[in-house]
Parts: sequence; C-alpha cells; structure tokens
Amino acid sequence: MPGAPDGHTPEVWRYLDLDRQGPFENAATMPVLLRSVMEHGTPIAQTSVWGQTHLNVGWFDDVDATLDLAECAARGVQVIRRHSYGGGTAYYAAECACMWGFFFPKGEAYPQFADLDALLARFHPVMRATLDTLGLHEVEIEKASDLRWHGRKLGAITAQDVMVAQTVGGFFNLAPPDLDLYLAVARVPDDKFKDKIVKDLREYVCTAEEVVGHPVTYEAFRDALVAALESEAGVVLDRSELTDGERKGIAKGSGRVGGDEMIRRISSERFRAEAPAGHRVGFANHKGRKLCRAGVAIDPDGTISAAMLAGDMHVSPADAIDRTAEALVGAAAGDPAELRRRLSTVFEADDVRQADASLGVTTDDLLAAVEGAIAAAS
Repeated sequence: MPGAPDGHTPEVWRYLDLDRQGPFENAATMPVLLRSVMEHGTPIAQTSVWGQTHLNVGWFDDVDATLDLAECAARGVQVIRRHSYGGGTAYYAAECACMWGFFFPKGEAYPQFADLDALLARFHPVMRATLDTLGLHEVEIEKASDLRWHGRKLGAITAQDVMVAQTVGGFFNLAPPDLDLYLAVARVPDDKFKDKIVKDLREYVCTAEEVVGHPVTYEAFRDALVAALESEAGVVLDRSELTDGERKGIAKGSGRVGGDEMIRRISSERFRAEAPAGHRVGFANHKGRKLCRAGVAIDPDGTISAAMLAGDMHVSPADAIDRTAEALVGAAAGDPAELRRRLSTVFEADDVRQADASLGVTTDDLLAAVEGAIAAAS
C-alpha cells in the first residue's frame, strides 16, 4: 500500500472508471457524484472518455458568440451546456478526448481540501507523472493549468469550487478531431488567440498521438493517471461501480442539459430580443487573462436597464457572474467609477473564488468589456 507523501495515513478515495460516456450521461453524472461526496465525506476520482461527438458550452459562455446553433442543428451536432463548470466552449469528438475529475468534501471537517490553489498544486506532480509515463516529456503545465506542447494546447487541469464540493479535473486530447466540422459550426472570437503563441486553431489544438507519434488510448491514459495518484499523491483508490441510487439519479438528470433553456442560459441573441423597445443594446469582448464578454441595454436616459456578463472563465459560485451583471442594472452608463464600484461589490466579495486568481478574471477585465459594450450600444 503506497504511503502518503508526509508519512501520515494515506487517504482512501473511491475510484470510478466511467469509460465511454455521452454528453447527457456525463453531465448528469457529475452532480450525482458531487452529492455522494457531500453525503459520505469520501473523495471520489473518476475518469471517462467521450463516446459521442458534441459541443460542450461552458457555464458562463455566451452560446451565440461561440456557436452557430442553426448550423449545429443542420449538421446534426449535439450541443449541451455543462452545469456550473466554467471554461470555454469545447468540441469533443468521440474517442478523441478523455476527462477526469477528483471531487472533495468541503466544510470545517475537511480543512485539507479548503484551498483551491493548494489542491491544484498538489496534483501537478500527479499530472507530470502521468504525462511522463505516456512519453509526453516535452509537454509542460503552463499558467498553472494548461497542458501545452510548443505553445499548442493538449489539455488542461483546473480547480473549482462547485458549491457542495471542491474539484480538480480536466481534459486530455487523445487523437485529432474533425476540425473542419468544428469550424463549420463555431464562431471563434477574433481576440480568442490574442495572447497565444500559436494563432491558428488548427495548429493550436494538439493531441497526444501527434506528440508521441502513435495512438494513445483512453485506457493508457487512465492507467497512467491511476498509477500517478497512488505513487505521487499517496492515495489509495477503492475501485467501485455506480450504485443503483446513483444510476437512477443519472438517468433522471440526463435530459436537462440539452434543453433550449439550458443551452441559451447566456445568449446575446435572447438578450437583444428581450431588451425593452427604444433601449440601445451593445456587446463587446475584452481579452485579459481570460476572454470576457458583456452586453448592455441602455434606456433613453443613459441608465443600464439590463446587463449580461459571459466568457471563458472558472469562477465560483455558479451564480457569481450572473449576480455581478445584475449589479449593473440602474447604473449610469457614462460613469466608469460607478460601474466599477457596482462590479466590485459582487465580484470582489469573499464568497467569489478562482483558483490561481492571479491568472483569472479581474474586476477591471469585466469593466473593460462593459465599457466596450456601452460604446457599441446602438
């Protein structure tokens, strides 16, 4: 039995190999497992591989800024919005990308899992060992989260507070997807690659197969990650199956993520359609450390009557960005100091969290997007 790095009794986690999963099944599995962690107080590790090609919209993303939904429907490409989890809109082709997640209980009884940055740092050696086992020695963990090979993105490892639990997880590109299909339905913001070494999407995305020159299977990644958890983190994994209760919960929740209301949770087209008659509407992006997007509706007196904030970000809790946008309602559009004060009141509150905040979204990033949207309002 492997020992913990500090010589203490090793942690025992439950481990689930979820194997091939479709987007509905996967999205419904996460809340069920988080609830199990909350109820039983035992960390869970899980791995899976996408079994169906689909587009996966981030919780905070403006779906109309990233996808042509009509073209997705015409080409039969399934679209879902993942619940609570941030980041950008992702294209996952069947068998081309695998996922993993570590879920931890939170609260006063579990202080060892309280710090998101500490959790993320703890599992960097696990990811390093996983990469090395697969022969991916040249791949680096950059900016605390991205897995990159010569500036190209292979995957990511991130931490997030998801209300009932703390999580560390990510994705890993195994094989090349059909990027022609993705580019036919995607709307890639002009400034998406502003800060990237590699500017072209076809070159930006890379896969393990490209790096090592031979196919890398889900099973190879899974086994390397499991071995690294045991050797580098001192974790003892209790391999198990989903319980009957968990399977029922997954079946019950699997239909929700693909509904129109969920997919259009943040939608610039819907925002514009719902703006009161006679009000000016504008949208703008701002690329700081992450891509931020704002939309505003301004009444004839110059007051913000509605606001929308979106983007590629990992922020907790799940309603943080919505509440920050709501704080702008009633503000004078021409008063930057008031706009910043309203944004900061919510976004800089103690309950709003980002792992490695030095690389996350700032109030000034949001303000820049809002001011751009005000300037674009017509």
